[in-house]
Amino acid sequence: MQKRTLGRTGLELSLLGFGGFHLVEVTRGEASWLLNTYLDRGGNYIETAAQYGDGISERKIGEAVSHRRSEFVLATKTGKRTRAEALASLERSLANLRTDHVDLFFMHEPQTVAEARAILAPGGAMEA
Repeated sequence: MQKRTLGRTGLELSLLGFGGFHLVEVTRGEASWLLNTYLDRGGNYIETAAQYGDGISERKIGEAVSHRRSEFVLATKTGKRTRAEALASLERSLANLRTDHVDLFFMHEPQTVAEARAILAPGGAMEA
């Protein structure tokens, strides 16, 4: 599968990524088959969020492919807006995903100027 460098990060991502939202709707076995087939066919970018099924998507990803962690770039998201909350969310995500790191950590769904200001303020989630 073709890959491209993500900006100046040095991360090489497959052109086709795997979004974890709908893993909430499938069985653990189906999730494992989907994720492992994706990796077997050359995909290497898996993205999810703490909010997807209150961590269900992350847990299914962790169960299915944590043993292959060196083979993919992993992203998750948080909807938390303070540093402390975002760090707690990240720690929960790491446990769910059965890994010691994520490669990308997104601020999920900022929708207002007030939220952006909270994220970027001293003590905001950006500090996490």
